Amino acid sequence: MPHSPSEPDTPDGVSVAIIGNGIAGSSAARSLALTLPDHLSRITLYEIGRGAGGRAATRKTRSIPEFHINHGTPYADISTQQGMDLLPSLGDAIQPFLGKRCAIDAQTGTRASVEASDREALIIGDNDEMANIANSILRDGNQSLLPPIATEYSTMITEMSRGGEHGGQWCLSDRNAEIVGRADWLIVAGSGVAHPRWSDTFGGEPPLVAAASELGDPDLNDALSVIGQQTAAPVVTVLFYCTDDVAGQWQRLAFSDGMINNDSVLSRISIQPCTSNSCSVVLHSTTRYAVENAGVHGSSSSAARVGHASSNATREEDIIDEMLSALDAIPGMPGIEKSRYSFGPLLHRWGNAYPRGEPLPRSSAVCPDSAVAFCGDYVSTDARMGSYECALLSGVDLADNLYGHIAGGPKRES
Repeated sequence: MPHSPSEPDTPDGVSVAIIGNGIAGSSAARSLALTLPDHLSRITLYEIGRGAGGRAATRKTRSIPEFHINHGTPYADISTQQGMDLLPSLGDAIQPFLGKRCAIDAQTGTRASVEASDREALIIGDNDEMANIANSILRDGNQSLLPPIATEYSTMITEMSRGGEHGGQWCLSDRNAEIVGRADWLIVAGSGVAHPRWSDTFGGEPPLVAAASELGDPDLNDALSVIGQQTAAPVVTVLFYCTDDVAGQWQRLAFSDGMINNDSVLSRISIQPCTSNSCSVVLHSTTRYAVENAGVHGSSSSAARVGHASSNATREEDIIDEMLSALDAIPGMPGIEKSRYSFGPLLHRWGNAYPRGEPLPRSSAVCPDSAVAFCGDYVSTDARMGSYECALLSGVDLADNLYGHIAGGPKRES
């Protein structure tokens, strides 16, 4: 996908750079574009992946046009009043998730149905692709990006600084030390560039931590301290696609989302239809298994492909085999040789997923002296920390909080 230009369309107005184009980044960009159209020159989203979505990305391949797989979040649950009130405004970007859910006992294979409550909405993107939510809410009725939004995909920001000859703007660079953009405000949607685990994955100091050491902003330092103490519940996934009789064995299980109990390796099975005779499957590991296998990211992942994160290729194949063996051990699950799958099995690690600890307070999400703001599932909202809904709402909250800093006055109620 071609990159959008990173320079503002007009010299007037405030420019904003958003690091991360998951649902939090999309939500913040959309909310800012709709509430501050006369005050912004450009909102640029920088994303390491090939497209929007983040942990709710949808994997595709040109070689199999009908193939798609939600290999992180297969659907989202919305349960707060704020979330429920927001859904109608998202229009066709969301659809009801109609798949059947169940709990699976790994020892007996027994399955028990899990029903949504009356106070819960389950949603998915158009065409059953989760990434379409983050992608669609950035667009108008003609499927053009809302002005002044622009996107930069397959782009990893590894260095950031503020000040100097550009009048206090943030300057963003990639791993080749090439400047990819400048902006008046920096929004961190996802804690990666601000968290110590950056060093374990990519080496060096986290980019925002390095920048903060030069700025001396107590508010920013306090926010980074809270973020730095958060932990995560990483997940390793194995994903594959199948057709015809192989797909039929999975489809006859008659569930879409199975939460696995009493297993040390697997925590979830997601079965996702592509056509009437094909489907995708994602196996999710337990957190404990993911922690035990730290340092293996998946050779086709964005972390490895764009970020050059080191990964043990031999161990990668072993993990795939171990997770498939754990699947075979559950009574009633298909026992299929991996060579029979049309795509995959591939491994992917969500190492920054599902934050734990104390969320960043809303009052600390904006650091005006440094022109830095935070949104994501690690920021406090009405929703559960670490949830898709939390990330979605954090973008809306942040836009409300930034209104006065950018427009120079309180937000007017419509």
